[in-house]
Amino acid sequence: MSRDIIAIMPELMLIATAVVILLVDPLLPADGRRGLSWLGIFACITAALSTWFSRGEEFTAFSHGIALDKYSVFFKILLLGVAAMAMLISEKHLFLKRRLLGDYYALILFATIGMMVMAEAIDLITFFVGLELMALSSYLLAGFFRYQEKSIEAAMKYFLTGAFASNFILMGMALLYGLSGSTNYKEIGDAVKLGPIPEGPLVIAIIFILAGFAFKVSAAPFHNWAPDVYQGSPTPAAAFLSVGPKVAAFAAILKFFTIMLGSQSKTWVPLMIALSIATMIVGATMALVQKDLKRLLGFSSIGHVGYLLLAVVATGYSGHIIGMAAVLFYLAAYAFMNMGAFGVLVHLANHNARFNDSLDDLAGLGKRHPWAAGVMTLFMLSLTGVPPAAGFLAKFYLFSAVVDAGLAWLAVAGALFSLVSAFFYLRVIVFMYMR
Repeated sequence: MSRDIIAIMPELMLIATAVVILLVDPLLPADGRRGLSWLGIFACITAALSTWFSRGEEFTAFSHGIALDKYSVFFKILLLGVAAMAMLISEKHLFLKRRLLGDYYALILFATIGMMVMAEAIDLITFFVGLELMALSSYLLAGFFRYQEKSIEAAMKYFLTGAFASNFILMGMALLYGLSGSTNYKEIGDAVKLGPIPEGPLVIAIIFILAGFAFKVSAAPFHNWAPDVYQGSPTPAAAFLSVGPKVAAFAAILKFFTIMLGSQSKTWVPLMIALSIATMIVGATMALVQKDLKRLLGFSSIGHVGYLLLAVVATGYSGHIIGMAAVLFYLAAYAFMNMGAFGVLVHLANHNARFNDSLDDLAGLGKRHPWAAGVMTLFMLSLTGVPPAAGFLAKFYLFSAVVDAGLAWLAVAGALFSLVSAFFYLRVIVFMYMR
């Protein structure tokens, strides 16, 4: 078997499963579709195992368009786990809302394929193909409840801001190609480092790429779309969209700003510090006044993006690999914490048709649904960073990386905003047990 096929075997498995789902779905009655999610989950598990067993040998494939290494293996397995969890919490909710269609699972699989390509890409063209596959599938997922105005509004906002962000990234990549004469990450990095390259166009390219990625990960001041999209999207889709695209985007950000633009850290590190501080401020303060749980989790995710940007800054500032490792660990912890919190909201909506994702609906949950309240408490404490939860370990590792890079004042700022965020996470617990 050729290396090209081995490298994309997980993607081929997901494509085959998505095609089967789309072909079989029209032939099944509404009740018969209730097993399709397990077909998608099985595909994700099989693809993850395939990725794991291929981790021993590192190589590039498709004319150096993608790289199969430990970095891409980590992200591919994480993204497959996110997709499996999203499908696991979706089926009953879609059935109760009368929108149980195989198209939904196919869209999740196609979006996951795009994310995996973004994570393993080492060529600008390959990366952009993965980015657009992820983006187009995500827009459709946001508007999957097409009979609800909020869902259509979410899809339109997501599409417009997403297209705008893609244009920024594409413009930056075009400038990098024009300056270096290559689309390969390493060749661009060598050209930027060894020069000579005009400084003005290079700075403009960095600004375009940074702004585009800031839109994609909902970093302030490019964050306004995220809470509206999460609120209007179907709750299982919101869970997937709040995690998957961010994981894939940070996989690409680390490669862009270490392999290609690592030698220009003096240019982009100050910009990213400003983005990080603004994002933490917005995430921590705006979540304080939210009464809709999906919007609260939306602003919460914005705050976590701010912490992740701190670790990227630490990587660029010091060049130490500990910053990159901190990003990877934090993303894994965040993925399961956020998916779990949204999963509890899906569970509550499935068992109460009047549940509308508001804080007031959680009043007395500790007595009515003690197990759901207990699980939600665990996720809220973990998102807060209370020891010994995974969220505490992730934040401790991340802030340690920032301190190790010689940016202790940034770590202190991050810890202070983390304390502020504890208020709205703990408020959820107060509503469940004390109201």
